[in-house]
Amino acid sequence: MFHISKKVIIGGVAGALLFTGGMLSGSNSAIAKKGTQSIKANFANIKLMINGKEIQTKAEPFTYNGNVYVPAATIANMFGIGQKWDNSVPAVRFESPDRVTSDPIFGGMQGQQTYPFPLDYVYALRPGFEKVVNIVNNKELVIPKMESTGKLSEISRMVHGNMFYMLETNSQGSFINGYEIDKVNTGITKLFSRQIEPVKGKLTFNESTREFTEKIHEYVDGKLKLVGVKVYLINWDNMITKTDELLMK
Repeated sequence: MFHISKKVIIGGVAGALLFTGGMLSGSNSAIAKKGTQSIKANFANIKLMINGKEIQTKAEPFTYNGNVYVPAATIANMFGIGQKWDNSVPAVRFESPDRVTSDPIFGGMQGQQTYPFPLDYVYALRPGFEKVVNIVNNKELVIPKMESTGKLSEISRMVHGNMFYMLETNSQGSFINGYEIDKVNTGITKLFSRQIEPVKGKLTFNESTREFTEKIHEYVDGKLKLVGVKVYLINWDNMITKTDELLMK
């Protein structure tokens, strides 16, 4: 293997993950230093592999004193982990995807920005729901549709790993579309489209029960009231059936 030695200026280790003997190092000795230090790092075209596939990174990994340093933002991105730089400590803060709230603040190494339609801590829907954006590198992905004129609306955040659901309304009717984000090759695949009854309300998804619920509201005597509920169940073969309907008119 071809090795090149370079001098690197390190101001602490913010922005890099340290791997020692294949394990993530969290010892105090690895993060205790402050200030600027010149080190001699080895660059050997080190590749980052996730499930056997290579991922790209803007900052090249390197070795120093028997340890491998890789970009924290890249690793967090690939595993769907929220990360941000906290200059007050200083520290790199990580949060798991299950900590996503209704309107989270996503923090990347390039700064912070609010995304109103999050899928997880790495991906969010753009307003208009035609595209997904990677909040770490700001790369946009177009969401596939059945028809180019079809209208998409959100149903769920990321579920079952890298999947999410959207409603497509087009000339043929209403469809629940299932999508999967490939975080290694950075792409979106439409896995299926299942037609349901025409949707008049708001669809939501409960991951624990695998149910889609449509709540229908109408104005009655000048007031917005709940007038109907429909429930659809999705099985593990991604077949969708209506299991319940309640009309309150």
